Amino acid sequence: MTHSKGSKILLFSTIAAYCLIGVEIIIMISPFALYFYSVYAPVLQYLSSSSYLSWTTEFFLPHMVFTHDPVIIGISYFQVFLVIGLLLFFSAAIPLYYGRFTNKGIVAFSFYAKTRHPQYLFLAISGFGLLLYWPRFLILIMYVNMLFVYYLLARNEEWRMKQEAPGEYEKYMQTTPMFLPGEPGGKIYKLLFSWIQPKWLGLLVTYCLVLVLSVSLAMAMRSYTVSRLQTVSLDRTTLLPIFPRPVDEVRELYQAVVASEEFQKAVVEGERANMAYIFPGDFFLTALVTDRDRRFSDDIVERFPEVLEWHKHKFNGGLGKFFRIFHNYTKTLGSMETDSEVDRLVFVRVEDLQGRLLRPDELFAIGAKRRPVLIVDVDSFDHTVLSVIYASGKHKWGTMTMPSF
Repeated sequence: MTHSKGSKILLFSTIAAYCLIGVEIIIMISPFALYFYSVYAPVLQYLSSSSYLSWTTEFFLPHMVFTHDPVIIGISYFQVFLVIGLLLFFSAAIPLYYGRFTNKGIVAFSFYAKTRHPQYLFLAISGFGLLLYWPRFLILIMYVNMLFVYYLLARNEEWRMKQEAPGEYEKYMQTTPMFLPGEPGGKIYKLLFSWIQPKWLGLLVTYCLVLVLSVSLAMAMRSYTVSRLQTVSLDRTTLLPIFPRPVDEVRELYQAVVASEEFQKAVVEGERANMAYIFPGDFFLTALVTDRDRRFSDDIVERFPEVLEWHKHKFNGGLGKFFRIFHNYTKTLGSMETDSEVDRLVFVRVEDLQGRLLRPDELFAIGAKRRPVLIVDVDSFDHTVLSVIYASGKHKWGTMTMPSF
């Protein structure tokens, strides 16, 4: 009984830890963001302040910047596993609880006729989709931990089932794979690590190797992503358009900005920036770079006044108002992607832990710090500077590490 209770505590602790990190992107758009980050922020800030651990808070795939690279686009399609895995997980619960409530003994039908632990398999699939949607190294580490915990829990459940249905469950195990047809994981383990005894030591070696290989692969993916970003260097500033744009168009936009009197005055009075993001005025992820509200066109405001209500009163009015505004706000998603009337350039200062301004080839280095210093809104058609605003040095969630690309 104690063994079973311990396994349940392990299961719920692992799921809770992974969910706490994994649903970060979901919590961010809710009224609970401030409370969530009051708990999570100290962890991220501690990790990011360490020269040895700062890499864990970084992202290894693009979350904010779009590219035409076929490899990156292909990987992004697998984010759909987040939804598919959850749907399969809840579907697998139906035959499981039906069998228990009807006292049918071992559940060996539906999904359980193909694999002994379909729910763990489907949670792993969903977690993989979530990992690709919000790809922090920290979440990758938790995902690998989750997979090994699921394996240990599955073995514990099988041990208990063999006590409850001796003989019958062993027969079921012989005809049904643990997770995947052919049990490739088990075959690889037997081939490479079965000589290591005791078995727990072999599993520990396997875990360490899988973790190292996973992080190494993610590091390679990050390097590949950085090499595929469309950066344009002018003067001492590196420009990064969020959506791919012709280089000549980027140059023309930047030159119009730096030639304006408003910008020249702000540069003299403010901090020097070495990088600038080019956003559409109402791009929904500008909050990852600056705490300024988006700039909606008059047409959008007239048709969807809820967008302004949400931005001004997102933390007021209780849950009822939040979900009503959020429901209305989703109506805008299919009708517009960006506000083509305004380009927003967010000039940022990218520096190392000691505050040294980084070179163009170091802007996306692990551990680099990013602070917005100036926000310039420009008319997309004639490149007239509409406003120049001194930034607060923070984004919507303070100083925590957010995607840099």
